[in-house]
Amino acid sequence: MNKFIALFSICLASLTFAQKGLAVKVGLQTTGILGAKIGDNKNGFGFYAGLSNSFKLDKTFSFQPELLYSYQTFNNVNVSINELIGGIETEENLRARFDYEYKTHFIKLPLLLKYQPKDIYIEIGPELAYNLSSRVNSEDKFNELPDIEGKVYNTNDFQLALLVGSGYQFNNNISAGLRAGFVFTKFIENSYIKNFNVSFGISYKI
Repeated sequence: MNKFIALFSICLASLTFAQKGLAVKVGLQTTGILGAKIGDNKNGFGFYAGLSNSFKLDKTFSFQPELLYSYQTFNNVNVSINELIGGIETEENLRARFDYEYKTHFIKLPLLLKYQPKDIYIEIGPELAYNLSSRVNSEDKFNELPDIEGKVYNTNDFQLALLVGSGYQFNNNISAGLRAGFVFTKFIENSYIKNFNVSFGISYKI
């Protein structure tokens, strides 16, 4: 936690004090599970908002750190009793039964290398994320068990992802971009869930 606070403070200072390339970012996103091993993936939707800054390395390359709040949802659906707890593979136990909806809140620190020869740009780099809170809602399709909503325990507070993206610079102040993120860290310790994220956003230079 102390390491995250230190990194958070450094990034915030770099974004606020070197204001030449400071920009406000907002966008929409969809999140899912990479290769769901239990049940099926069903993407959820969310949004993000925050700040970015740009530091020129030469005429075409720049370093772009960002500081974002991210609200994400994703779903693990059609989970059977057999997949949850094992046991005898009867027809009843193998039927798709439970749906799980996850709602998560992150602080994210993308650290991107940006290549922009003209109006179109591409970007790539790592993203560090801190899980502020996560909740899950479970639903029994057979209506034999009540819906349950609660906190997700044993989550990995820190996550590491690879980001790749591209966008278009409309003028000196406004740009829009599409970005994909692939998370290396498991969402919950000792689980199969690793997330991917696709987002579309707008940036306005202050």
